Amino acid sequence: MGRLYNHIWLFSHGHKHFGSNLKRFYRKCGDYRIASINNQALDLDRLGDFRISRFIRDPRDLVVSGYFYHRKGVEKWSRIVSPGGQDWLRVNGNIPDRMDNTHSFSSYLKSLNQEDGLIAEIEFRKYHFASMLKWPVDDPRIKTIRYEDLLGNEEDAFNEILSFYGVSWPERQIGVYLAGKFAAGKQTNRIPHIRNPGVGQWKEHFTPKVRDYFNQRYGKLIAQLGYD
Repeated sequence: MGRLYNHIWLFSHGHKHFGSNLKRFYRKCGDYRIASINNQALDLDRLGDFRISRFIRDPRDLVVSGYFYHRKGVEKWSRIVSPGGQDWLRVNGNIPDRMDNTHSFSSYLKSLNQEDGLIAEIEFRKYHFASMLKWPVDDPRIKTIRYEDLLGNEEDAFNEILSFYGVSWPERQIGVYLAGKFAAGKQTNRIPHIRNPGVGQWKEHFTPKVRDYFNQRYGKLIAQLGYD
């Protein structure tokens, strides 16, 4: 959306991504044609007239992807030693119970074996998973797009999304073109953030211990999102 509304059309207030900063999102989202946010459930009564495209992914694959990414320490917040709640506010993250004040999140994950590291990543995503449970399942103003259905089908998916938003035909055509050009499968070797865009990675990396830990806490989420 940023490429479409901030670069192609040169709108001064086309699109803004607010990370996970919910307070700033509520305060400023009305200043932009399209606003986006991560890892937060929204209070729909505060939004007025709206349409939302909600992108979801199998939470177990989010754990695997996040573990390998956060272990690298690519983002500054993940390298803060002995972080407080405010330090992780921008990512809406939860500090794992056993992470002591000698570690950053990145160094903590590196100090653990992969099994315990995945469990630490599940702990980190406590608020993310709680927010996923709060979204309504049948609001006609919200279009939910599964990552698994989007991958490899970006052009059709974004044509449907932009039609849902009711944008003009030229905007929709440009958006569809950009969706195909910047599809995740084409960016694996060009963007360091993308390690492996494939689906079902949790089946390879979840040991029985990790699977049981996840299911005891978030099995309801898997069922609600239809990932049984």
